[in-house]
Amino acid sequence: MVKKFIYTILLLVVLSSCHYSVYSNAYPHLRKIRILAFENRTSEYGLGDKLLNYLNREIREDGRLKLVTEDPDCTLEGAILSFSENVYSYDAANQVQDYQVKMVVSVTFTDLINNTVLYQNSGLTVTELYAVAEGGTAKFKTKEEAVEELISKLYKTILQNSIEGW
Repeated sequence: MVKKFIYTILLLVVLSSCHYSVYSNAYPHLRKIRILAFENRTSEYGLGDKLLNYLNREIREDGRLKLVTEDPDCTLEGAILSFSENVYSYDAANQVQDYQVKMVVSVTFTDLINNTVLYQNSGLTVTELYAVAEGGTAKFKTKEEAVEELISKLYKTILQNSIEGW
């Protein structure tokens, strides 16, 4: 009888336990977002479009905010200030092994309901390496892959500093 009682209590505790999610939203009143096109102030063609497309896709997949073009609760806007690609390392024969790509953006995340800026960074910088030689130490093998990773890092940084309340 005691065993049955203990099992029943354990079952009730398990069934009544709280739901936990790794996602958080520090601003539950924000439901809809409008992402404005990032101005590309660099000579790197299409970089602004790549960034906008990535942000739109990831926000949509994340699901915490709904993408809208009218009547948003918050906006995300910015500009790509610089993009550079420089030699990072050489091999023993003095041949280039790795390049480093670097992007600097200005970004502003604004709560339109409370009319406050939740996150602003006028010099958000991300870097990544890519290898051009067999002995290269970089994780990525092409410039395109490295740029995708730069954009992914930007998204994560913006998200962590805006709607996530860590």
